[in-house]
Amino acid sequence: MLFLAAPAAARLRVRIYNGTFPLFHAYNRLDKTMLTFLLWCLLLLVCWPLALLALVLYPIVWLLLLPFRIVGIAVNGVLELIKAIIFLPARVLRGRSHA
Repeated sequence: MLFLAAPAAARLRVRIYNGTFPLFHAYNRLDKTMLTFLLWCLLLLVCWPLALLALVLYPIVWLLLLPFRIVGIAVNGVLELIKAIIFLPARVLRGRSHA
C-alpha cells in the first residue's frame, strides 16, 4: 500500500480481510480451474475411457443444471430485495455517512 491516506488504507485492509477484494476472487477461480485440470489429467492417465466420458458428459450435465442456476439467481434476488426492505428503516434513520 503505497502512500495511501490512513482512512483509504484502512478501507482497503477491511476489503481484503472480508474477502471482497476483486483480485482474490480471480486467483481463487484460477486455482480451482487449475486443480480441476490437473485432476482430469490424472484421471486421463489412470483411466482414459472414464476421462473421455467425463469430457463428453460435462456439457450435457452443465445444460441440465442451468435451470437450477437461473432459479438460484432469481431466489437470491428476491431474498436481497426482502433484506433491503427490512433494513430500509434503519438505513433511513442512520442518515448520511461522512466517508
